[in-house]
Amino acid sequence: MPRVLFIDLFRNFYDQHGIYSLSAAMKAHNIEVDFITEKSLKKALRRIAGIKPDLLLYSSFSAALPLFAEFDAAVKKSIKVRSLIGGPGPTFDREFIKKTSIDAACIGEGEIALVNFINSGLQGEKNIFFKDDSVPSEFYQFADLDKLPFPDRDVVYKVDALLRDMPSKQFLSGRGCPYDCAYCFNHTFKELFKGCGQTVRKKNIGYLLEEIRTVKNKYPLKNVVFNDDTFIIDKKWFLDFSRRFPKEFNLSYTCNIRANLVDEEIAKGLSESNCIGVNWSIESGNEFLRNAVLKRSMSSEQALEAARLLTKYKIPYRIGNIIGLPGEKPDQMLETLELNIKAKPSLGLANIFVPFPGLALTKYAIEHGYYNPEKNARLPKDFFSESVMDITPEENKQVQKIMCLFPIFVNMPFLFYKRIIRKIMFSCPQFLLRFLYEIFYADRMMKLYAVRVSLVQKYRIALRYVANL
Repeated sequence: MPRVLFIDLFRNFYDQHGIYSLSAAMKAHNIEVDFITEKSLKKALRRIAGIKPDLLLYSSFSAALPLFAEFDAAVKKSIKVRSLIGGPGPTFDREFIKKTSIDAACIGEGEIALVNFINSGLQGEKNIFFKDDSVPSEFYQFADLDKLPFPDRDVVYKVDALLRDMPSKQFLSGRGCPYDCAYCFNHTFKELFKGCGQTVRKKNIGYLLEEIRTVKNKYPLKNVVFNDDTFIIDKKWFLDFSRRFPKEFNLSYTCNIRANLVDEEIAKGLSESNCIGVNWSIESGNEFLRNAVLKRSMSSEQALEAARLLTKYKIPYRIGNIIGLPGEKPDQMLETLELNIKAKPSLGLANIFVPFPGLALTKYAIEHGYYNPEKNARLPKDFFSESVMDITPEENKQVQKIMCLFPIFVNMPFLFYKRIIRKIMFSCPQFLLRFLYEIFYADRMMKLYAVRVSLVQKYRIALRYVANL
């Protein structure tokens, strides 16, 4: 029986949907699947040597590709094993693998491709290619989500007790997004896999509810977090869900929405189905940046109307934004802050733009001279560290300070509008502002996602949170 081992180098708080789905698909075809999460190389090497897998599996975003490459090179020095990497990173940076010791890469969805690859004795075909081979141009059709086995959470939960015991757990009700926002990979994904079937797919509601029930019967579950890009994308599907979900479960849920899709029916449906919070994005308070550059196709009026309806139906909401955009000036960042203040979210966040490969916004930044990928070859590890746009160190520091102060100013606007207080806060050391940001952010997120846990669990969460900073 073939044996594979998923490697996680981060140990965060997020359910790993890709691993769950791939593990379920492989187990259904008699492939033995293991999982380890280690930040210590020595511990990881001991675990790998003990398990003796036929194949190591990595899943990576673009920013983490160098980390997995370094890890794989270290493993190969002492253990003879083959490796494969998948996820958005290799899907949109298909040449990266050629400079590493990683043996193969999977492009796009992997449920069908990975099973065939392993059961054929690790023979590359369609979505999967070896680093010395040419990149494939033919891909499997997208999976029918209702025909896939329920995601296998056991593979991760038996190793990660903290994730297993969290009262909020994350689910996907579908895959894909129809929008072409310039800072997201969807437009590139749709072009790359345009012959593979319908990109946007929703699970049958009966399938989804049974999946939730299966998890609830086995693990702690009080709040369901739907991670879909836009949970309400199919209005008919959502309204049906909003009627059925509260009849079958005494559970709350949170989800991601889009302001231009929120109307009276949607807001009412969210309220009546025990939705306790939603996430949506404005991205920029500046109309030109939001629509001409980011391709959001959304007006400020639509954003404020969505906020009004959510407030009317007493649904808390978090608003996401991006700062450090190509060519963005400090006063335009403050436009974003002020529009968020008008919208009055429970939490307003500003992430710093990271120019991932394959994004239209990355191409825009390069073409307009705002970003030089050769000068800044290594991307930031997250959206909170720094800007890699071609700006001065002082401007970069300003971007980072705005990011840290953004949620505090949105929640307590008097601090922003009192010029003396604002000046004092911007003069604070960066480390102090980051410390305040982390405390404020963690507290608000736990409240929004209804993370009500024991003191022991809070201590375990705090330890992991600090370790990840």
